[in-house]
Amino acid sequence: MSRKIIITILMVLFICISINVITMAQEIVKFEGKTVEGEKLQLTGILNKPKGDGPFPAVVMLCGCGGLKNERDAKHQNTWAERLMSWGYVTLQVDSFGPRNYDNICDKTYVVNDTMRAYDAYSAKSYLTKLKFVDSKNIAVIGWSHGGWAVLKIVDELFRDKDSKPFQVAIAFYPWCGGISILDTPLLILIGEKDDWCPARQCENLQKYSGVKDSKYEFTLKIYPNAYHAFDFEGLNEDYLGHHVEYNSEATSDSINLVREYLAKYLTSK
Repeated sequence: MSRKIIITILMVLFICISINVITMAQEIVKFEGKTVEGEKLQLTGILNKPKGDGPFPAVVMLCGCGGLKNERDAKHQNTWAERLMSWGYVTLQVDSFGPRNYDNICDKTYVVNDTMRAYDAYSAKSYLTKLKFVDSKNIAVIGWSHGGWAVLKIVDELFRDKDSKPFQVAIAFYPWCGGISILDTPLLILIGEKDDWCPARQCENLQKYSGVKDSKYEFTLKIYPNAYHAFDFEGLNEDYLGHHVEYNSEATSDSINLVREYLAKYLTSK
């Protein structure tokens, strides 16, 4: 057998093994949620875990309005999931749209609102606490755009279900900053100065006029100059539904570092 054929066979085997590892790392899961009205709702998600037995800290992920069935949004979320997993975190991407018979809701963002997604996030957190490889005391939530909007509801004690304990830390990428009454969770917001979909000035107002001002919990707002909405979507540069969305490599690189630092600061096993 020639050397060239042997190399080809080895390459094919390597590709097959790599595909198998990726497949094993990602699992579609179902877990019980509930509607705002208190009715049961079966939710679905994509679970990833690092190698080993754990227990690992975990991150609940809330995608933007494009949904997990959109190829571009799914790629973006998977990139973040793989990154978080490489840092030692279990990740659970929550599908809030499919169980409610929606896919992309970018042109009708209120059909699945921030309160609904907040309930879903806490249901995901409850599911994760039951997994033996998850450190139940160290669970974070990260949301992007529409999911980031939900994060601001998640960290607000006024709207939180009293039976649900807060997340250890929360991160919101370019959210709609409508307001926070009582901040009860450390919060990091990352947004572009030129965002014309979710204006950065509204997030700045959180520091001046909302329950963030007098909170004992850390609040960090990072505004990136010359960055637009969806600045961490690699390859993106277009106008969408009347708004400009564009990838910014510098903002993305810095945001990755900040997310890693923020998670490491608050998700430390006791």
